[in-house]
Amino acid sequence: MAESHLPEIFPKVTLLVDPETVDPSTVLKKPGIKTQQRGQLLEVDGTFEDIDSVFLEVSRKKRQIGQKERINVDEHTSSSMKSASSALVEPVEVDSVIMNYIEKKCSAELNKIIRPEVSMQVNMKQVTFHPRDTRHGTILAQHARERFVTFYQKIATELQSRSYNLDATQLQPLLANFPELLLGNGKGKTDEITLTGRFVSLEKFEEFIKSPAKRSSPRKINHTVDMSATASREKFENKSLDKEETCSICLEQMVKSKMKTLEKCKHSFCSDCLKRAFEIKPVCPTCGVIYGALKGTQPKGGSMKITYDELPLPGYEKYGTIIIQYIIPDGVQGDEHPNPGKPYQGAVRTAYLPDCTEGKKVLNLLKQAFDQRLTFTVGCSSTTGRNNVVTWNDIHHKTSYFGGPTAYGYPDPYYLKRVQEELKVKGIY
Repeated sequence: MAESHLPEIFPKVTLLVDPETVDPSTVLKKPGIKTQQRGQLLEVDGTFEDIDSVFLEVSRKKRQIGQKERINVDEHTSSSMKSASSALVEPVEVDSVIMNYIEKKCSAELNKIIRPEVSMQVNMKQVTFHPRDTRHGTILAQHARERFVTFYQKIATELQSRSYNLDATQLQPLLANFPELLLGNGKGKTDEITLTGRFVSLEKFEEFIKSPAKRSSPRKINHTVDMSATASREKFENKSLDKEETCSICLEQMVKSKMKTLEKCKHSFCSDCLKRAFEIKPVCPTCGVIYGALKGTQPKGGSMKITYDELPLPGYEKYGTIIIQYIIPDGVQGDEHPNPGKPYQGAVRTAYLPDCTEGKKVLNLLKQAFDQRLTFTVGCSSTTGRNNVVTWNDIHHKTSYFGGPTAYGYPDPYYLKRVQEELKVKGIY
């Protein structure tokens, strides 16, 4: 199975430029770049690659404009002050499980964040950023930090761990088709393994192992052994080995009379394979386009209570606060959960939104997500490592008043837009 193309980490990026410090006309003449005035600043929208290029160009021109001034400052600045300046970028506290996954499975995306002018030191608890050249100050290091925070949060909100009872002979052929999943050992059980990855990847993995063709053999490559040579030859001659005629779910060649082509994205699968896949999640297994209302695996019987407080959130001082309390009681796992029949531990979670127009819009979208059982799931906690517990699904919530993005709190000026993008992927908008 070819590795599926996952959504871009940064589908759209916004940069604020001060027109007084650099002439925007010299750097903003790029196709696809959109600009609009936002107060005294210029708001620039575009793809990650375009905005990254604009940022570096703006930074370079600002450095050229102020080069003489900085040289004069450097001549009168002590080495201790320069050292202090290079340490001004605040470190990012990280979770060891999430960081381990990022380093092993997302190294390419991680490397895009760092520029030659910035060094990044990573351990399992903290990530720090330092400018390699103190003459450039901390602006590039700060930019790298902000990009890392956005990247880290995107991964953290999508990441799940699930346990399976599979031996090594079953597992290795399966994992060869899912290189984006990270393998770990089950706690205290020799026959149990834990897979960590994005929700979509884990769903595809489960559909793959549940396929009847996979229960008997990882790949049915010898299914014509008992047939006559003539029949085998006719079958081979009548079917092309082109990848477009191979079902990406079961990895077998498709028979046209039993093939289903999806209306929106035009991807084709075996009818039976697609039916089983849609029973789990009504999205295209190849590109993720949603067909119908998406239903999740959130345990039934939970509640979502809304209250209000006059205390404002940082960054939204003109507004009160919307307080969301989720209550999912203990229960027994169903067929859609990792260990059907086993008990799971429930959860009580609190989240916060600003009581502004956009905050109210997000609240209504979160209500819809909860009704469609998309907010939570049952699995392994990425923070405690405990199994069979109710965990967040891949919808980012602010669970703290303060602390900023790295502490899942405020201020975070782009959170409301970011969570709407996450919900839109699930067909909620």
